[in-house]
Amino acid sequence: MSTTAVNNDLVAAYSATNYHVLSDDGFFVLKIGQRSHELAHRFVLTDRSGATFITAENPFSQTVTAEENAANQASLYQDLASTGAAIIKGAGQGEDPTWPAEASYLAIGISRENACELGRKYRQNAILWIGANAVPELVLLR
Repeated sequence: MSTTAVNNDLVAAYSATNYHVLSDDGFFVLKIGQRSHELAHRFVLTDRSGATFITAENPFSQTVTAEENAANQASLYQDLASTGAAIIKGAGQGEDPTWPAEASYLAIGISRENACELGRKYRQNAILWIGANAVPELVLLR
């Protein structure tokens, strides 16, 4: 069993979150452990596999100002774009109504290694990784 600095309550919250993908042609939800037919279809359309659902908001799950979140998200977008990934806006919404949805990105065509590096750069506890099987998994980074 691996150890992590991320407490069990946060892991449970991340696991119960709905990860909304907001594309021009509609939206769909990613759920950890559940195959996404919509994402599998996008893998075929883009001739790419491997994706991450990632945010730069609220580093280490500590609330920061809207301005900081916006600046972090803009920087993350540039970093994702530099990988050549296809980027779609998203939002992670947990079950806790006191925690607002976090702006996020789905990046298709990025390696797991690059996704983890970016998650660490933006001080995230975890990211979602989605391999060619289109099943999202929670990857703890600390």
